[in-house]
Amino acid sequence: MGSTVKRLAVTAASIYLGGKAGTFFKTLGWSEMAVSVASGVVTFGTSAVLSKFVSAEPFAGYRNQLKDRTQMVKQPITTRDTVYGLTKKSGSILFMESTNNNKDLHIVIQIASHEIQSFEKIYFNDEELTIASVGTDANGIHQYKVTSPSKFATESRFTQNTRALVLSEYVDITFNRNLPFGGYSVQNGKGLAKGTTAVTLISDTAFSIATSDTLNINGFDYGISSGGTASGSGSRFSLQVTLSQGLLTDIPATSINYQAQSPSGQFQTRIEPYRDNANTPLPHLAGTSTEVNYAIIAKQNFTDSSKLTVRIKQHLGADDQLADADLVSEVPQWTTAHRLQGISYLYVKLKYDRDAFPNGIPNISADVKGKKLLDFRSGSTAYSNNPALILYDYLSDTKLGLGISTSEIDTTSFTTVANICDEDITLDSGGTENRYEANGIVYSNVSPMKVIDEITGSMLGILSYSGGKFILAGGKYVAPTITLDEDDLRGGIDIQTKQSRRTLFNTVKGVFTSPESNWQASDYPMVTSSTFVTEDNNTTIFGNIDLPFTTSSSMAQRIAKVVLFKNRQQLVIKCACKLTAFNLQVGDTVQINNTRLGFTNKIFQVADWSFLMTNDDVGIDLVLQETSASVWDWNAEESEFISDNTNLPHFEDVSAPSVNTYDFMKAYSGVISTVLVVEVSSNQGTTAEFEVEYRNASTDIEYTSLGRSRSTKFEILNAEDGSTYEIRARCLNAFSVASSFTSVIHEVVGKTAPPANVSNFSVNIVNNLAVCSWTANNELDLSHYVIRHSSATSGAVYSGSPIIANYISKATNQISLPAQTGTYMIKAVDVLGIPSETSTKKVVIRNQIADDFNAVTTATESTGFSGTKDGVEVVTRDSTNFLQIVLGELFDEHTGNFDSAVGDFDDGGEVQNNLEGIYEFASNPIDLGGIFNSYVTTTMTSARFNANSLFDSFEGLFDAQEGNFDGGYTEFDDVSAKIQISTSTDNSTYTDYQDYVLGNYKARYIKLRAKLETNNPASTPAISVLSATIDMPDRTVAVDDIASTTSSSGKAITFSPAFKELQGLGISADNLATGDFYEITSKSATGFTIKFKNSSGTVIDRTFGFVAKGFGYLESS
Repeated sequence: MGSTVKRLAVTAASIYLGGKAGTFFKTLGWSEMAVSVASGVVTFGTSAVLSKFVSAEPFAGYRNQLKDRTQMVKQPITTRDTVYGLTKKSGSILFMESTNNNKDLHIVIQIASHEIQSFEKIYFNDEELTIASVGTDANGIHQYKVTSPSKFATESRFTQNTRALVLSEYVDITFNRNLPFGGYSVQNGKGLAKGTTAVTLISDTAFSIATSDTLNINGFDYGISSGGTASGSGSRFSLQVTLSQGLLTDIPATSINYQAQSPSGQFQTRIEPYRDNANTPLPHLAGTSTEVNYAIIAKQNFTDSSKLTVRIKQHLGADDQLADADLVSEVPQWTTAHRLQGISYLYVKLKYDRDAFPNGIPNISADVKGKKLLDFRSGSTAYSNNPALILYDYLSDTKLGLGISTSEIDTTSFTTVANICDEDITLDSGGTENRYEANGIVYSNVSPMKVIDEITGSMLGILSYSGGKFILAGGKYVAPTITLDEDDLRGGIDIQTKQSRRTLFNTVKGVFTSPESNWQASDYPMVTSSTFVTEDNNTTIFGNIDLPFTTSSSMAQRIAKVVLFKNRQQLVIKCACKLTAFNLQVGDTVQINNTRLGFTNKIFQVADWSFLMTNDDVGIDLVLQETSASVWDWNAEESEFISDNTNLPHFEDVSAPSVNTYDFMKAYSGVISTVLVVEVSSNQGTTAEFEVEYRNASTDIEYTSLGRSRSTKFEILNAEDGSTYEIRARCLNAFSVASSFTSVIHEVVGKTAPPANVSNFSVNIVNNLAVCSWTANNELDLSHYVIRHSSATSGAVYSGSPIIANYISKATNQISLPAQTGTYMIKAVDVLGIPSETSTKKVVIRNQIADDFNAVTTATESTGFSGTKDGVEVVTRDSTNFLQIVLGELFDEHTGNFDSAVGDFDDGGEVQNNLEGIYEFASNPIDLGGIFNSYVTTTMTSARFNANSLFDSFEGLFDAQEGNFDGGYTEFDDVSAKIQISTSTDNSTYTDYQDYVLGNYKARYIKLRAKLETNNPASTPAISVLSATIDMPDRTVAVDDIASTTSSSGKAITFSPAFKELQGLGISADNLATGDFYEITSKSATGFTIKFKNSSGTVIDRTFGFVAKGFGYLESS
């Protein structure tokens, strides 16, 4: 009876092999079957069973496996995972415990069941962290903090130290720890005197002071003009430094700070009376009355690894690794016995932070460079992702692999394939990459056959067992070295020219993993052949190849192309050969010559090899599949892999919102309050709600929340007018992941906003009245209106012009005022006294006013302003004299050489003026010669001068100041100038000065003055034109039917009341005869005398009338 040893497929029934190889095949799930030969061939791998390797549908389980490998899970029983090459992985939570009143959470995550090369990157919820070492623990393991993203960044804190000291007549205050400064010398208990520049610094360790350092004493920074290195020994070192300026105040011995501006951080010390734990000052030392206990409280800004928001420690899994020292010291349940030898893991400590961890514990994963491998080519052990070395390790590893003796592994064949894997392949985008790499994870609960399939699939390898050894082949086309022809046959040839349509495909697709896609399962670009599609009636037929150990798109395409073209090599022959075919192995190529079939050096690949031995026959049965070198060709023709095949953002990528703020006034039950409105918006469609917080920058320390809402508008009620608010807002998505805050500053205007300028202001002259009207202002906080008048008919300046209507109720929009030539100017004023920004002006031209008055006298004070001055002065600017409240000498007014001036240019910088001043007219009193009703008009041109931007106080570049160095003119309401009037009938008793109002005044004597006022110490009215005119109205007296009489003295006529001045007199007479005439004598403002005479000169009586024209009504002499 004969026996045959055949190639068995992955799904084949059984074979029995002795030794470890037999044990290995048992692990594959194969049952035993006795055979009568001692050796055979078993093959498995990519080329061995193509129908197994290529599936009609994608392998959904692979995608799930990729997802699971990056998920942190908590389970009591877990697999033992082996990481080969570089891949992203999380793992089982081996330990999780909270401490510090549940503020700190300690997590231990197993990464691999062996030692790894390194952790390359750490992720929280797939967000890469930037980490930096902050030192090492007691075992030399690095402690890492997170520097980015900022929400996981380091917490800092201050440490504090105190020491009791004694202050006596001379004390060296020292410090009990190594800080750059511990105290300073104090003599006679008086501290340091004002003006001192020499200060002795003392420390208990050696120190140096640089001129770049600063000494801060009682809030004032002093530069160091000379420093040096302290001298001394033991615990006392001292150095006298010179300050760049003298101390501004006396410094008691109980308060001093030193700030070192150095990379080592900021050190601060404060000296206070020492207190015990009950906060009670300690008493004087026994037997003394001048010595007081003092303490130095020192603070140093530094990073404490126990106060990190996130602390990460990496354990690579050495067989001799120790238990984590920090975990042992901080968590009672973790002891020195918890070494986790031979297990690589991450220990992560999280500090509770709502913003950093809005969804609880993050999923923690890492990019890991995995197991170190024996390279049998060099004998060294190091990290590698060479697939042949990985397969060798898996077969031979006695702990995590199959434990096969290395004597049963053909290292020659493995060496050949390993070298093939390391060959450089040119890429279409430039550069090269290895022909094959393997990066993935072997799970202990996955069958060995599947593991071998996945590893060999990454290099197009074929693993066979023959002659007592595992032999590796494939990965590259190898030209045949054996040729078979008709003489090598011992029987016929069976030919299969085509495969069934069910096993054919013309396009290959599948998934792989790549760091470019964040290690997620991604489709590599499809590999297709238009020729094959045409052959299949233009129908695309897919074959699916998932490559769990391949992480390069171009590498995946190379593998897919070989599989596609091998699939289309459909010719398969079965032949019974003589022992000349014995040296062939599965995967070898062979040349076949057969005249009848037309084969001349046609190349086939050995797909099946069987040794047949019977009583009558011994030979080799072969199954051969056609192949060619073109199947393996690759000419940098790979398609570009697009790693991001979606434009959806990562769920933790939340963009900060845009924020707009404004405020407005609103009336609640008659009470006006300010509402601050915060408008937020986001152009990210995943935003679920907004969160807004605010604080008053001047009064609040903590932010007040306005809550979370889908609304885009938030309101702060009763906002404080004039205050600055810090407002911050952020977006939250459906997972409550928050964006960073967008912060804005808003200064609340509210009632501090000036009212709108008055609109539609008009002035109409009606007789002697100026009727002013305007459109009413309906603002809630409006209080009243103010009207000023300037005699200027062009270029009138509001600031400083006289106020002619100080308070006009907001309820009205019309008022009648005395008509005056010049410019009327109106402003609205709110309840806070804030006026509108710009006055609305209306000019009244002189010829629009009825002019029937007569100037009795004019008092012109400008430009000499020679009258009596109290708190005012005359200054000249731009060749014009100005009367203003007294100021100091200005830069532009200084005479002499610039460098000869003493002191500051502008009297110390900020100008402090009087708040008012008085100017008495030089013509006072004005005597009208009698008591008259006089019409008094005044002319005043006044502007505002502000001296706050003086040379010494101006900020910024010298040349950036516009106009004169010492200020300019602007429209403000902080200054005013007005004329006041006082009257008397006897030049003895005068009325009190009252604000001048255009109109009639009954008096003989008139005094005038200008009153200048300001509520800004740096501003003053500046009067350039000032005069007053006393007018009296025209007057006409007409009397008829008067008898002249024949009295030789004539007829005396008296004007009652008398004129101030008689300007004209007209006489009309009745019944005059030829030759009659009249004579007028004693004509004056009080009357006249008239005589009528005939032609011979005789006084006669005639009836007459007169018309007298003049001005003025004399009330009393």
